[in-house]
Amino acid sequence: MKLACIAAGLLGMAACSHSRLAPRAVEPPDSEEREDARASEKRSAALQQELLALTAGQATPECHRVCELIEQICDLSQRICLIAGRHRDDPELADRCTAAEQRCHRSRDRAPAGCLCQAR
Repeated sequence: MKLACIAAGLLGMAACSHSRLAPRAVEPPDSEEREDARASEKRSAALQQELLALTAGQATPECHRVCELIEQICDLSQRICLIAGRHRDDPELADRCTAAEQRCHRSRDRAPAGCLCQAR
């Protein structure tokens, strides 16, 4: 009896495994998406340079502007990573996402202690 139950269970599992849908193929990014990721990365790097210049001086920077720059850098990071997420098999986009996330974290770390920027 035990053997019959085990056999029935194995047959049921085999039947279920065939009924699963095949995973969808991930489509390669089109040139517009790839260019969007590049442009977002370039804009984010420029914003980071502006943030570095703003926070490098002795005087306390204007917190509103610091937080605005950080928010824009991190928004661009999310945008790049959304594109990369749609094309998980693309190593270039994965690298861009990783770099963008690091840029966001570094920017948040760069905020002066007196600036209370809200993380989203």
